[in-house]
Amino acid sequence: MNGQVSDYLAEDARNWVIRLQDAAFADWDAFAEWLERDPAHLSAYNAALETDEAMAELFRLAPAKAAETVARPSRRLFLISGGAVAAALAAVVGWTSLVPGPNAPFEYRTAPGEHREVALADGSKMVLNGGTRVAMVDRRHAELIEGEALFEVRHDAAHPFIVKTGGVTLEDAGTVFNVVRDETGLRVSVAEGAVIYQPRADAVRLGPGDALSVSGSGRPEVTRTLAADVGSWRGGQLVYRNATLERVAADVSRNLGIQVRAGKGTGDIPFTGTISTQGGPGAVIERIAALTGTRATRAGNGWMLDAIDGAPR
Repeated sequence: MNGQVSDYLAEDARNWVIRLQDAAFADWDAFAEWLERDPAHLSAYNAALETDEAMAELFRLAPAKAAETVARPSRRLFLISGGAVAAALAAVVGWTSLVPGPNAPFEYRTAPGEHREVALADGSKMVLNGGTRVAMVDRRHAELIEGEALFEVRHDAAHPFIVKTGGVTLEDAGTVFNVVRDETGLRVSVAEGAVIYQPRADAVRLGPGDALSVSGSGRPEVTRTLAADVGSWRGGQLVYRNATLERVAADVSRNLGIQVRAGKGTGDIPFTGTISTQGGPGAVIERIAALTGTRATRAGNGWMLDAIDGAPR
């Protein structure tokens, strides 16, 4: 890697540093396998350790210096050969008990037009669409800050998986579900299992094929969709039923990494159908214009969809 650590590898390394600071951590076999999988992982982990110690030093109180006489392993603990990784793990156990726990969630993010799959520590998985930020507050608690993510949750009735976004709480019941939070509002759709919207307030239980949407401060509206269409953006398909062009434009912008806006006169144009995001931004924009009866024009670095005579109403 020419001495440099990729953003993804740096995030993975930092995630391991955070996990190992948990006194209940027990997944040592997985940690050793990750370290030995690629020599670059050792350097990435060591860099994350150094960053962690530097941050801890900034917040360490002066009166606590007397306690620092406790012996601590070298910060270069993992600059060792792959064959020595297993022998070093015992030293890690002792070191992690001396380090203060993290005081901020670990955040995953994608650039517009980028997709990323993340395996979570509890066995669940999430897939991030473009322009998305998700913070992992703990092993079973995620916060969707913005964008779109598909969650495939390993069910644990005693410890339900929670997704919070914009003041809303979603609780899983053994579930595959998609969540969008953008300028058009909040949308939740369920492919498998069930999701409980606002479980401790005005609870709404969503099953396979249910889709809930909330615009602004309005009340949640539940409609039906095909369970097979939930998360179809992963395969390059955007599926709509009576959607506004504002929503279509926001989805296309997130998936393609370009800015698309709905212009004047498009507020009353509903769209039902499927849009393929394959073939490049220009081809996709032309496709949308033809399907919605709008005119697509360049607007700065993006596109504008304007109503024209004969547009479907």
